[in-house]
Amino acid sequence: MKLNLNDDQLMLRDTVSRLFGTEVTPERVRDAENNNGIDMSLWTQVVEMGFHAMRATEECGGLGMSLMDAVLVAEEFGRTVAPIPLCEAITANRVLSLLATDSDEARKWCDKALSGTLLTLLPVEITGSDPVLVPWAAVAEGILALEGDSVVLIEGLAGPVAANMGAAGHRLCVLAGDGAEGRRTVLAEGKAARDGFLATLEEWRLLTAAALAGLGRKALDMAADYASERQQFGRLIGAYQGIAHPLADSLADMEGLQLLVWYSLWAIDSKQPDAGGAVSLAYWWAANTTPRATSRALHTFGGYGVSLEYDIQLYYRRAKAWSLLAGDPRNALQQAGDRLWTDTSVPLPEVGEIEVDFGLGERAEQMAGEVRDFFETNLTPELREKAHHSVAGYDEAFSRKLCEAGLRYPHWPEEFGGRGATPFEMAALNEVFEEYGWERITGPITNQVAFGVMEFARPEVKNEILGQFARGEALACLGFSEPASGSDIYAAKTRAVRDGDDWIISGQKIFTTAGNLADYIFLLTRTNPDVPKHKGMTIFIVPMNLPGIEIQPVHTLQDERTNITYLEDVRVPDKYRLGEVDGGLKVMLHAMEMEHGGADQYRLWYQTMFQNAVTWAHETRRNGRAVIEEPAIRMRLARVAAHHAIARILCYRSLWASYYKVANRSHFGPVSKLFTTECYQQDAVELMDLAAPYSLFEGEHGAGQIELGYRQSIGTTIYGGTSEIMRSLVAEFGLGLPKSRS
Repeated sequence: MKLNLNDDQLMLRDTVSRLFGTEVTPERVRDAENNNGIDMSLWTQVVEMGFHAMRATEECGGLGMSLMDAVLVAEEFGRTVAPIPLCEAITANRVLSLLATDSDEARKWCDKALSGTLLTLLPVEITGSDPVLVPWAAVAEGILALEGDSVVLIEGLAGPVAANMGAAGHRLCVLAGDGAEGRRTVLAEGKAARDGFLATLEEWRLLTAAALAGLGRKALDMAADYASERQQFGRLIGAYQGIAHPLADSLADMEGLQLLVWYSLWAIDSKQPDAGGAVSLAYWWAANTTPRATSRALHTFGGYGVSLEYDIQLYYRRAKAWSLLAGDPRNALQQAGDRLWTDTSVPLPEVGEIEVDFGLGERAEQMAGEVRDFFETNLTPELREKAHHSVAGYDEAFSRKLCEAGLRYPHWPEEFGGRGATPFEMAALNEVFEEYGWERITGPITNQVAFGVMEFARPEVKNEILGQFARGEALACLGFSEPASGSDIYAAKTRAVRDGDDWIISGQKIFTTAGNLADYIFLLTRTNPDVPKHKGMTIFIVPMNLPGIEIQPVHTLQDERTNITYLEDVRVPDKYRLGEVDGGLKVMLHAMEMEHGGADQYRLWYQTMFQNAVTWAHETRRNGRAVIEEPAIRMRLARVAAHHAIARILCYRSLWASYYKVANRSHFGPVSKLFTTECYQQDAVELMDLAAPYSLFEGEHGAGQIELGYRQSIGTTIYGGTSEIMRSLVAEFGLGLPKSRS
């Protein structure tokens, strides 16, 4: 997996950023609106630097750069709402260069365009006499369009039916379908010409989505800067959750959008079966979420935001306008459903060299195969019957076999019984566990505790505990939350008092999942009540067989058991202390970083629900045909597919960033947890409605998994830190807003 840019791409992005950052001032954007929306001086500079020709083939005098390079340019273009038709020009010139080999007329126009003649692209087909909207037609010398199997160039558009500046910031012309207003030249005809144009339309969608991603992110940054300076009622307004949390939601949307565009390029390049669907989903997601992000950003400015004197309104207007240039964005969602679940095929562009990689890699594939073989060999009918998503599915003998095969904790260092597997191999392993319905609760909890022991325990305690874990002889549970403190774990009151070489611990913990099976509890205690709450805490790894510990079950609506753990005068030797006395914050931060970055656990539950919904739609018949054959059903499933695709990318980005120690990654884990669990809950509701009344019945497959997802998803927005906590972390570390958790 590789999500970083190479040196050439970083240089390209910096060059474009400097150009637009210097030349595209708010004053020039406003001035351009009085000149048909275009800044001709900026356009001249763009032509001189060759950005308009970056996707034109080298054979025709273009730069022949990759679509990834063009996407990076489009992102920076969007950040400044630069008043030029960059996405349209890049793709129009691409079409001309593809046709120029076999068409003298196309070659003539290609030469003119690469020299600076401004051409625009009609981003929809001309069909019949229906009118179509042409972006930038008022300033372009020609329009490239597709009509049937013909690629045509339309010149001399005189007296357009309508022209408006409006939200777009440039004149939008309406062209009658028969093209009567202008002269037409057929540049090429036939299937190859049509396919080439259609493939370039996919490029236009991706470039537009990338531009919207840049636009939306810049709007959020503007809002964050304002909210970090503006005070109300004696506080910076960015410290109010009512301001910070919506912006955090939109940051997750925009980062997911950027990555979904990148994923689409990789999917095309690696010939993934969902590549065509991914392009449509990226375009729909851009059109769906960027206007919402800019609306939230503008709202942050209050009444000032709607004033034309403030720049945020420029972003608000263009976010919606750019989203509608090809018509209703829901058409893209319908298109995605058709591409994903029918035989619909679409010509896709040649994307050039794509170095980003969303695959987990060959070693991960080998790990998945090894785990799958293990399950096929060792998962008896009795164990298959016992399999359950909760701790009820735990089987000690099977767990020991997993440990013997090196498949329980393969990512541990070799010195502790692991084999140093990467997070990507572990992600592949977890996919297989989920495929077979085998519980992934006891292992991850024990793993989280184990890494705390590795980092902070004394050597004799490491020797005692880690070997048991590695052999499958022991499990652990977490003792963080308390009935009175909930998510505010630093308000814990479980007391630990020093008594010679021991500590006497009394209190209670709630949600100690697997506590009924565990041999050790990772226990947060208060050792000093006279200092700020986060400074007077100490962590212990406490054997559960010590006198004074009592476990009582708590059963949840997710069909799982958790527990309340009571501790009364439990005598714990000091050797079981982790870290320094009153130094529990450091230990907790280590543990919480793993928990906040562990959204892939929830994502796989989400994936199971979604996959079963698709299976149900294929296998269930209504009105004499499979449910999946209904366009409206495919459209609703496509919406869920978009959410899950982004959740998967965000979760894997978090793994990648942690493994490679990527800078400025503090919010990646919270973003993935927030987005994944919130979409899981929303989509569980959507799928319950879609599959009704079948979704009212429990079952291991099909609609029964939707019913389970509905009950399960609500808890995921709470476990490991509530969505509200995640939003505060995202706002603080992702947008630089002041703390909103006071």
